Amino acid sequence: GEDLTPIGFGAAGMILAWSIYRLQLFELSPVARERVIEWMDDALIVVDRKLRVMEVATDMFVDRGYAATTLLDIAKQAGVATRTLYQHFGDKEAIFREVIFARDTAVVQPPVLEEGDDLVSALRKTAAYACEVALRPRSIDLMRLMIAESARFPELMGKVGTTIFTRFKANVAALFSQLAERGLVPDGDHDLSASLFVDLLLGNQTVMIYFGWMNAAPGAEEVETKVDLFIRGRFGADFAGKAPDKKPRTKQG
Repeated sequence: GEDLTPIGFGAAGMILAWSIYRLQLFELSPVARERVIEWMDDALIVVDRKLRVMEVATDMFVDRGYAATTLLDIAKQAGVATRTLYQHFGDKEAIFREVIFARDTAVVQPPVLEEGDDLVSALRKTAAYACEVALRPRSIDLMRLMIAESARFPELMGKVGTTIFTRFKANVAALFSQLAERGLVPDGDHDLSASLFVDLLLGNQTVMIYFGWMNAAPGAEEVETKVDLFIRGRFGADFAGKAPDKKPRTKQG
């Protein structure tokens, strides 16, 4: 017999279309949608307030220290109620811990080897990154705060300090790995290269700055001297003016 399936589907489609039009189903909006939109506004307000509290708390802890900063002062300056601080952060110690873990909201992009970079230009770029991470004003302020409160929170400061340096050194080591792939440095222990370079570049001068005994960061001439010294000491004079290979190296299995 004749297959009536197409006719059945056609009739069902016409009935469905008429129902949508007749009952104005396209005009319906789920009740939950209105609630979601309202909650989105509330969420944005909460995030904005939290960022404001973090900024205020950071400034106060840096300027006054932990002991002289109160929850009431933070709440007044941030324009929120004290109960709001307890609700979203907890007590003063919890806020302080969050400030230290955040350390700085500014993001410094790690160095990346670009087309045409030679060893010297790549290490100049890495030096600029290292100085920006370690010696920008907010980093100095927070490191001084960590030093000042290390006796009160020894485990916290040790954990944060280790995490910061490990991530920082890994970013520098990644660049040395890229340099090796381009044939600009020999393949080897890139973590050691990163440690040696950072120690030579920043060294005791950074410690002196953190303790407030010096103010000047390394100048351009000093950076150039240290970059040249590092290349010659770590890789040999032959690498000082080495051009990149046309094809990246592949590691031997």
